[in-house]
Amino acid sequence: MKVYEQWSLHAENIAREAGELLQQRWRHTHTVRAKGFRDIVTETDLAAERIIVGRLRELFPTHAITSEEAGADPSGSPVRWLIDPLDGTTNFSRNNPNFCISIAAISDAEPVAGVIYDPLRDHAFSAWRGGGAKLNGELFRTSGITALGEAIFAADWPRDPQLRTEHWQRVTQLLDSARTLRCLGSAALNMAYVAAGWFDLYLARQLSAWDQTAAALIVREAGGAVGTFSGAPWHPDAPDPVMAATPELLAEFKLLLAGTN
Repeated sequence: MKVYEQWSLHAENIAREAGELLQQRWRHTHTVRAKGFRDIVTETDLAAERIIVGRLRELFPTHAITSEEAGADPSGSPVRWLIDPLDGTTNFSRNNPNFCISIAAISDAEPVAGVIYDPLRDHAFSAWRGGGAKLNGELFRTSGITALGEAIFAADWPRDPQLRTEHWQRVTQLLDSARTLRCLGSAALNMAYVAAGWFDLYLARQLSAWDQTAAALIVREAGGAVGTFSGAPWHPDAPDPVMAATPELLAEFKLLLAGTN
């Protein structure tokens, strides 16, 4: 078994353990705290994070870790784990069943292993570099859609008011060309659904590395394409990811953007 494959399997096992906690606490009364503008955290985010970080430190004591709630440790290791212990916190806090856990490993700033786990549906989307993308152990591919007119696209909304206005303008332009729009309220799930072929295109503004890195690897390994609004190459800290079922679909989306700028 290759190293990255082992990392992916460990990440899936850890995500499943933390997912049991999310499943147990879903539909219960939550302690919700504001941590910023349009940004909240619950006691379950923190509890799940403790499980994930603790298990990773046991397995990989020399690796660095960055997690949404705890932040980044100062380690200079070339391998860093990126964790969102509960992606879709607003959904979770309102007992909406769309949320997940996202765990990724990067080596020299490139994603090499990743897992997105939906505990309510028991959907474990996983990948390791060069190993393809899997859903609960079965290989899968994107939809293969190449034309915007056939595409189901998904979007998430930035917290910043100006960015939200600009993003909505892009979304409405895309609505004129695409088949329809879906919004789950969980960035990682939206991206995982592109990889699985359930959606065809995803766009966002103002994401963090822990939101998107596992998804970017899974989309790529499923045959999809990953880019950015700006046109710059995607990287884990890109705030404006675009993920598509095929390179052709991504290219057509970029042409649409170019024509409306």
